[in-house]
Amino acid sequence: MIYFGIPLRSKVSSNNWEQVCMLFNRTLWSIYNQTNPNFRIIIACHEKPELTRNYDNRVEFIQVDIPFPKNLQEQMIDKGYKVHTIAKRIREYGGGYTLIADADDLYSNKISQFVFEHPNENGWVMKTGYEYIWNKNYLKYSMKHPPQPIVNYTLNELPEDLDEAMNSSEIGAKYIIRKGHGNIEKVCKELGRPLKKLPFPAHVYVKYHGDNHSLLNGQDSLLRRILRFFMPIIQPNKNTRMKNEFSIDWI
Repeated sequence: MIYFGIPLRSKVSSNNWEQVCMLFNRTLWSIYNQTNPNFRIIIACHEKPELTRNYDNRVEFIQVDIPFPKNLQEQMIDKGYKVHTIAKRIREYGGGYTLIADADDLYSNKISQFVFEHPNENGWVMKTGYEYIWNKNYLKYSMKHPPQPIVNYTLNELPEDLDEAMNSSEIGAKYIIRKGHGNIEKVCKELGRPLKKLPFPAHVYVKYHGDNHSLLNGQDSLLRRILRFFMPIIQPNKNTRMKNEFSIDWI
């Protein structure tokens, strides 16, 4: 079993709520189409978005009751609270492999099957993947900073309640799942539970649509821009495997 958690930003803090919902629906659909059915998807949100597809009870929404964020710092606190809420729910299910997914990115439909075939691992880091630049009709292979890794969390590593849920510090967070993309891998290694490299690209980073948490300041390194320029173009409408693996039916 693997749990996919999705913290969804609020309507109030979004530049374009309709676009946020559209991207979220793409994300949800890509995760839901796992080839192995042993998964659950847990979404923490203020408002439940309108869904464009039908889903079974493996998809669950938890609506939070906290103030709407008003600035970037509060948005990150808001996201942390929602991750904490998801983690608490996963503890109630008994813990296990967990991937906290960004609400605008796409994920491979092979993840659940891979986890099912490797039940005794600490987890995996996605070192490679793809980038999709908003409003383009192609993807590019990417050697990039990874999304949050897949980690096999025990009950003791997940919160029982919402105490400390409003803590905004990733470094000082009590629970590993709250420590952010790069810090989780480092902490797991320090605990003697190193994460392996996922042996296939499993993530599409969707960029520059105006509501990315990680790009709200418009930051992207020169090196990344140069590397992106030289990466080959992948056109999903001409690549059936990619189209099916990431549920890309909108290019």
